[in-house]
Amino acid sequence: MDNKIVDMQGRPRQVTQPPVSDFWFAQVDVRLGRIERMVGRLAWQVWLIVSGCAGLLIFEIVKALSGRTL
Repeated sequence: MDNKIVDMQGRPRQVTQPPVSDFWFAQVDVRLGRIERMVGRLAWQVWLIVSGCAGLLIFEIVKALSGRTL
């Protein structure tokens, strides 16, 4: 399959080895992806906690304004 790839002048394309740094960059990308995913999950957890606390606060305010006791 590689020998069927030619450049615009019709010469066969020469296969070159990728630089060694590609492996290092791939590892960095994987680790950054994991960090981004963890930060995203943390953000969702913070939003859930804040929303839950705000909901409880609203219920307490409504209960206090309505004059009902426990």
